[in-house]
Amino acid sequence: MRNGADKNSFIFLNERQRKITNLVEKNGSARVSELSKDFRVSEETVRRDLEKLETDGFVNRIHGGAVKRSIEEGGEIPVLNRQETHTEEKEMIAKKAASFIEDGDIVAVDASTTVLQMTKYLKNKKLTVITNSIPVTLDLVKQEGIEVILIGGYVSEGSMSLVGNFAEKVIQDYHVDKFFFSCMGVDIKRGVSEIHEAQALLKKQLIDISEQLFLLADYSKFGVKSLIGLCDLYDVDYLITDNKVSIEKIKELNNLGIKAHIGEE
Repeated sequence: MRNGADKNSFIFLNERQRKITNLVEKNGSARVSELSKDFRVSEETVRRDLEKLETDGFVNRIHGGAVKRSIEEGGEIPVLNRQETHTEEKEMIAKKAASFIEDGDIVAVDASTTVLQMTKYLKNKKLTVITNSIPVTLDLVKQEGIEVILIGGYVSEGSMSLVGNFAEKVIQDYHVDKFFFSCMGVDIKRGVSEIHEAQALLKKQLIDISEQLFLLADYSKFGVKSLIGLCDLYDVDYLITDNKVSIEKIKELNNLGIKAHIGEE
């Protein structure tokens, strides 16, 4: 049953509250504005629903919506836990993504575990890498020919990364050739979305200063609409995914002008 919730309390929720709970469970988050439209009730009614659901232990409220209890209680999902999920898919995505990096590139990478897998394929390349990820920095700092710029800020223990206003201000004057990043959700209408506000703000800054955007997303991210929008899917230059994404979905993306690539095993 849901983390922190009384197993019997679910039966005392009204139908709308049950549906909201299930939506948050499925997608990881929900926005007040979207719930208001979906259920055709006022945003104030939705906020009261979320207040009750939080009190009963089903969700955690955040600014503008709610997230799954299990995610919010620990902040970000710990990087060690994320490394253990979809490992084969992340490996093939990372290998394919690294093939787009050339000597002399100025590359920015986020603190995702998919991007972390890329580091092993960057040996013997001559690069400048900008990142807020401590694990990425530790992996690359010993590589000859790679200059690493670690963006300063507050340490986020879960993701082992640096975030905050200072980190965002530091990168304003940078120029990036290619930005490699992951996300929480990929949806044609909703676009690319993230659940953690601090990470999202930093990624948006890097998106703004980058010439090309490389989105790394395994099959589990498709169809998910998370809380904070990062960018429109059409803004992504290359979407790199795994072979569990259907050919129909790849064709749909390509027909929309989105260059979708499947990583090799």
